[in-house]
Amino acid sequence: MKVLHLIDTIFASGAELHLLTLCRYLKKQNVEVVVACLHEEVRVSRSLRRDFEKEQIRVINLNAPSRYNWRFLGRLANLIKTEQPNIVHSHLVRPDIAAALVMRQAGSIAFLSSVHGIYRDRWFGAWAAPLMRWTYRKADAIIAISSAVKTWLHEDLGICDDKITVIHYGIEPERFAGCNTSGWENGQPNRRAVIGSIGRLEPGKNFECLIHAMKSVRTQLPNASLLIAGHDPEGYGQKLETLIAELELTQHVRLIGFQKDVSSFLHGVDIFAFASRTEGFGQVVIEAMASGTPVVVSRIAPLTEIVKEGENGLLVDPDDPPGFARAIIWLLNHPEETQQISRRAQESVQGHFSARRMVDETIAVYDDLIRIKHCGENPSHRARDVENYV
Repeated sequence: MKVLHLIDTIFASGAELHLLTLCRYLKKQNVEVVVACLHEEVRVSRSLRRDFEKEQIRVINLNAPSRYNWRFLGRLANLIKTEQPNIVHSHLVRPDIAAALVMRQAGSIAFLSSVHGIYRDRWFGAWAAPLMRWTYRKADAIIAISSAVKTWLHEDLGICDDKITVIHYGIEPERFAGCNTSGWENGQPNRRAVIGSIGRLEPGKNFECLIHAMKSVRTQLPNASLLIAGHDPEGYGQKLETLIAELELTQHVRLIGFQKDVSSFLHGVDIFAFASRTEGFGQVVIEAMASGTPVVVSRIAPLTEIVKEGENGLLVDPDDPPGFARAIIWLLNHPEETQQISRRAQESVQGHFSARRMVDETIAVYDDLIRIKHCGENPSHRARDVENYV
């Protein structure tokens, strides 16, 4: 079996890191993989090209950095003709559209799209919805990374349920367990009530909620501090810095930028807090859980597919700073209960969010697609939803 993956870029971010893990494990299952990216421009993160090449996975750059540049479609069509994969597997919006356009005359080559988010806010408007509806209807099958994404595809875009398989992201839990706490910052981190969060600096990640929460946290825990890690593609960090100054939290809340070693960062904090308003899945949450760091996250789908209240983490409404403050304080003041929550969180990641599970389920979709293309089986048999354990 040969799979050509098509993705927008290969800088270190959620979908791209997911693809790296997926390809690594597909190779272990003797699936031949090739990665084509639309561009390799990296501003504030890092390129994953060396990571792919270390795994002996070819990366082909189609040289189309602008979202308004579609001249690469001819190069993509020639690449598919040359590589002759069994499946073209696209990731993210522009690659999805490109694959739908090029695969119209692909014959026996299957077209699979992984939908990595609810694109309503970033891409959708009156002009975009019909295009995306057409794109996903052209796909032979769709992988949704959460039940929340599947619901959006079905209810907002009218995509048939039978076409969509829910496969949660999977990680390698051992990469996050037992890591030492040095390396993410100069010297050893301060172990006195350090709260951490990770994400792109943008409004949807809602770091303002955590910054406001720190005002309340410090009334009971004066030594508490908040570290916000993540790249700043649009300069939104300046607004956060202004808010931090206004609340007189300059010495206690810091933006520390993109962190290459996420594992070390997570082992350098006492609590992981995540107040995002919208997510496609929330990979950083399962990474924090795998590291044994207790989590407080937004009560939104799909994070509620990951965190079960009081069992493996705490849930708070996303725009409730006092609620986040209370949850953080409770975890810090109840160490025995917090350790139990963290242990159950690690167990839930090992049982439900492992890379091995993700790849087994993905290969099952691949097998179905190839059988359908060659034997003409009923496409309704290919949807295989992952049962939500919470």
